[in-house]
Amino acid sequence: MTQQQKGIIGVLRTNNPAHALTIGRALADTSVIAIEITMTVPDAPKVIEQLIDEGVTRVGAGTVRTVEQVKKMAKIGANFVVSPHLDKEVVKAAVDLGIPVTPGCLTPSEMVRAMKLGAHSVKIFPINAVGGLSYVDFVLEPLPDLPIVVSGGVKPSEVNSYLKAGVVGICLGPDLWTAEIAETGDVAGAKAFVENVLSGIGI
Repeated sequence: MTQQQKGIIGVLRTNNPAHALTIGRALADTSVIAIEITMTVPDAPKVIEQLIDEGVTRVGAGTVRTVEQVKKMAKIGANFVVSPHLDKEVVKAAVDLGIPVTPGCLTPSEMVRAMKLGAHSVKIFPINAVGGLSYVDFVLEPLPDLPIVVSGGVKPSEVNSYLKAGVVGICLGPDLWTAEIAETGDVAGAKAFVENVLSGIGI
Protein backbone atom coordinates (compact mmCIF):
# COMPACT_ATOMS: atom_id res chain seq x y z
CA MET A 1 0.00 0.00 0.00
CA THR A 2 1.19 3.50 -0.77
CA GLN A 3 -0.41 6.76 0.15
CA GLN A 4 -1.00 7.39 -3.58
CA GLN A 5 -3.08 4.24 -3.90
CA LYS A 6 -6.73 4.36 -2.96
CA GLY A 7 -9.18 1.51 -3.07
CA ILE A 8 -10.18 -1.83 -1.63
CA ILE A 9 -8.04 -3.98 0.63
CA GLY A 10 -8.96 -7.65 0.53
CA VAL A 11 -8.83 -9.07 4.06
CA LEU A 12 -8.57 -12.82 4.57
CA ARG A 13 -9.52 -14.10 8.00
CA THR A 14 -10.22 -17.83 7.99
CA ASN A 15 -9.43 -20.96 9.98
CA ASN A 16 -8.24 -22.72 6.83
CA PRO A 17 -4.86 -21.71 5.37
CA ALA A 18 -5.69 -23.45 2.09
CA HIS A 19 -8.68 -21.14 1.73
CA ALA A 20 -6.42 -18.13 2.31
CA LEU A 21 -4.06 -19.32 -0.42
CA THR A 22 -6.85 -19.82 -2.93
CA ILE A 23 -8.46 -16.45 -2.31
CA GLY A 24 -5.09 -14.70 -2.06
CA ARG A 25 -4.19 -16.03 -5.49
CA ALA A 26 -7.55 -14.94 -6.83
CA LEU A 27 -7.21 -11.42 -5.43
CA ALA A 28 -3.69 -11.05 -6.83
CA ASP A 29 -4.93 -10.45 -10.36
CA THR A 30 -7.72 -8.00 -9.52
CA SER A 31 -7.94 -4.28 -8.82
CA VAL A 32 -7.68 -4.57 -5.02
CA ILE A 33 -4.80 -2.41 -3.81
CA ALA A 34 -3.62 -4.86 -1.15
CA ILE A 35 -4.14 -8.38 0.17
CA GLU A 36 -4.14 -8.69 3.95
CA ILE A 37 -3.68 -12.14 5.48
CA THR A 38 -4.50 -11.89 9.18
CA MET A 39 -2.20 -13.50 11.70
CA THR A 40 -5.21 -15.38 13.07
CA VAL A 41 -5.07 -17.61 9.98
CA PRO A 42 -3.29 -20.86 10.94
CA ASP A 43 0.26 -20.77 9.53
CA ALA A 44 -0.32 -17.22 8.29
CA PRO A 45 3.41 -16.53 7.76
CA LYS A 46 3.66 -19.61 5.53
CA VAL A 47 0.63 -18.49 3.53
CA ILE A 48 2.10 -15.01 3.04
CA GLU A 49 5.52 -16.40 2.16
CA GLN A 50 3.99 -18.83 -0.35
CA LEU A 51 2.10 -16.03 -2.09
CA ILE A 52 5.25 -13.91 -2.22
CA ASP A 53 7.22 -16.84 -3.64
CA GLU A 54 4.57 -17.17 -6.35
CA GLY A 55 5.15 -13.56 -7.32
CA VAL A 56 2.09 -12.07 -5.66
CA THR A 57 2.67 -8.43 -4.81
CA ARG A 58 0.80 -6.15 -2.43
CA VAL A 59 0.49 -8.89 0.18
CA GLY A 60 0.98 -8.29 3.89
CA ALA A 61 -0.09 -9.29 7.38
CA GLY A 62 -3.03 -8.16 9.46
CA THR A 63 -3.72 -8.52 13.19
CA VAL A 64 -0.02 -7.99 13.90
CA ARG A 65 0.28 -7.51 17.64
CA THR A 66 3.92 -8.07 18.60
CA VAL A 67 7.40 -6.92 17.64
CA GLU A 68 8.30 -10.56 16.98
CA GLN A 69 5.54 -10.81 14.38
CA VAL A 70 6.80 -7.64 12.70
CA LYS A 71 10.31 -9.09 12.51
CA LYS A 72 8.95 -12.32 11.05
CA MET A 73 7.06 -10.38 8.38
CA ALA A 74 10.20 -8.42 7.52
CA LYS A 75 12.15 -11.65 7.17
CA ILE A 76 9.73 -13.21 4.70
CA GLY A 77 9.28 -10.01 2.70
CA ALA A 78 5.74 -8.94 3.58
CA ASN A 79 4.82 -5.66 1.91
CA PHE A 80 3.08 -4.18 4.94
CA VAL A 81 1.73 -4.91 8.42
CA VAL A 82 -1.59 -3.90 9.97
CA SER A 83 -2.49 -3.91 13.67
CA PRO A 84 -5.91 -3.81 15.34
CA HIS A 85 -4.56 -1.32 17.89
CA LEU A 86 -1.87 1.32 18.41
CA ASP A 87 1.27 -0.11 20.00
CA LYS A 88 4.31 2.17 20.01
CA GLU A 89 6.79 -0.70 19.96
CA VAL A 90 5.08 -2.47 17.07
CA VAL A 91 5.00 0.73 15.01
CA LYS A 92 8.63 1.51 15.84
CA ALA A 93 9.76 -1.99 14.88
CA ALA A 94 8.01 -1.74 11.52
CA VAL A 95 9.41 1.73 10.83
CA ASP A 96 12.92 0.62 11.77
CA LEU A 97 12.63 -2.37 9.43
CA GLY A 98 11.19 -0.30 6.61
CA ILE A 99 7.78 -1.97 6.49
CA PRO A 100 4.72 0.27 5.99
CA VAL A 101 2.58 -0.07 9.11
CA THR A 102 -1.07 0.76 9.66
CA PRO A 103 -2.17 0.63 13.32
CA GLY A 104 -5.76 0.55 14.48
CA CYS A 105 -6.97 3.79 16.05
CA LEU A 106 -10.25 5.28 17.21
CA THR A 107 -9.64 8.83 18.40
CA PRO A 108 -8.02 11.73 16.55
CA SER A 109 -5.38 11.82 19.29
CA GLU A 110 -4.46 8.19 18.61
CA MET A 111 -4.38 8.82 14.87
CA VAL A 112 -2.09 11.85 15.11
CA ARG A 113 0.16 10.02 17.56
CA ALA A 114 0.39 7.05 15.20
CA MET A 115 1.45 9.26 12.30
CA LYS A 116 4.06 10.99 14.47
CA LEU A 117 5.46 7.56 15.33
CA GLY A 118 5.93 6.92 11.62
CA ALA A 119 2.79 5.02 10.63
CA HIS A 120 2.06 4.82 6.91
CA SER A 121 -1.67 5.25 7.52
CA VAL A 122 -4.19 4.68 10.31
CA LYS A 123 -7.02 2.18 10.44
CA ILE A 124 -10.27 3.18 12.09
CA PHE A 125 -11.50 -0.08 13.57
CA PRO A 126 -14.26 -1.02 14.09
CA ILE A 127 -15.63 1.76 11.89
CA ASN A 128 -19.29 0.72 12.01
CA ALA A 129 -19.29 0.76 15.80
CA VAL A 130 -18.21 4.41 15.94
CA GLY A 131 -20.52 5.97 13.39
CA GLY A 132 -19.29 4.82 10.00
CA LEU A 133 -19.05 7.43 7.28
CA SER A 134 -20.18 10.29 9.50
CA TYR A 135 -17.28 9.60 11.88
CA VAL A 136 -14.81 9.75 9.00
CA ASP A 137 -16.29 13.09 7.92
CA PHE A 138 -15.89 14.49 11.43
CA VAL A 139 -12.26 13.33 11.68
CA LEU A 140 -11.18 14.51 8.23
CA GLU A 141 -12.70 17.96 8.63
CA PRO A 142 -9.88 19.18 10.93
CA LEU A 143 -7.35 16.58 9.69
CA PRO A 144 -7.87 16.51 5.90
CA ASP A 145 -4.46 15.01 5.09
CA LEU A 146 -4.82 12.04 7.44
CA PRO A 147 -4.45 8.76 5.46
CA ILE A 148 -7.35 6.71 6.82
CA VAL A 149 -8.19 3.07 6.20
CA VAL A 150 -11.61 1.90 7.39
CA SER A 151 -12.32 -1.62 8.61
CA GLY A 152 -15.08 -3.47 10.36
CA GLY A 153 -18.45 -4.09 8.77
CA VAL A 154 -18.08 -1.98 5.63
CA LYS A 155 -20.35 -3.17 2.80
CA PRO A 156 -19.53 -3.02 -0.93
CA SER A 157 -22.36 -0.53 -1.41
CA GLU A 158 -20.56 1.90 0.92
CA VAL A 159 -17.14 1.78 -0.76
CA ASN A 160 -17.58 4.72 -3.13
CA SER A 161 -19.01 6.92 -0.39
CA TYR A 162 -15.95 6.27 1.76
CA LEU A 163 -13.60 6.97 -1.15
CA LYS A 164 -15.45 10.20 -1.90
CA ALA A 165 -15.12 11.17 1.77
CA GLY A 166 -11.34 10.91 1.45
CA VAL A 167 -10.25 7.58 2.91
CA VAL A 168 -7.33 5.79 1.24
CA GLY A 169 -8.40 2.23 1.90
CA ILE A 170 -11.55 0.22 2.56
CA CYS A 171 -11.22 -3.26 4.03
CA LEU A 172 -13.56 -5.89 2.64
CA GLY A 173 -13.53 -9.48 3.80
CA PRO A 174 -16.41 -11.98 3.56
CA ASP A 175 -18.08 -9.99 0.79
CA LEU A 176 -15.19 -10.85 -1.55
CA TRP A 177 -15.27 -14.60 -1.15
CA THR A 178 -17.13 -17.58 0.25
CA ALA A 179 -15.91 -20.69 2.03
CA GLU A 180 -17.68 -22.80 -0.58
CA ILE A 181 -15.66 -21.26 -3.40
CA ALA A 182 -12.42 -21.39 -1.42
CA GLU A 183 -13.01 -25.05 -0.59
CA THR A 184 -12.89 -25.98 -4.28
CA GLY A 185 -9.43 -24.50 -4.70
CA ASP A 186 -10.68 -23.00 -7.96
CA VAL A 187 -8.67 -19.79 -8.29
CA ALA A 188 -10.34 -18.80 -11.56
CA GLY A 189 -13.78 -19.26 -10.04
CA ALA A 190 -12.80 -17.29 -6.95
CA LYS A 191 -11.38 -14.51 -9.12
CA ALA A 192 -14.62 -14.36 -11.11
CA PHE A 193 -16.58 -14.00 -7.85
CA VAL A 194 -14.30 -11.17 -6.70
CA GLU A 195 -14.47 -9.38 -10.03
CA ASN A 196 -18.25 -9.57 -9.98
CA VAL A 197 -18.28 -7.82 -6.60
CA LEU A 198 -15.77 -5.20 -7.77
CA SER A 199 -17.73 -4.63 -10.96
CA GLY A 200 -20.83 -3.96 -8.91
CA ILE A 201 -18.89 -1.31 -7.00
CA GLY A 202 -17.49 0.17 -10.17
CA ILE A 203 -13.84 -0.54 -9.38
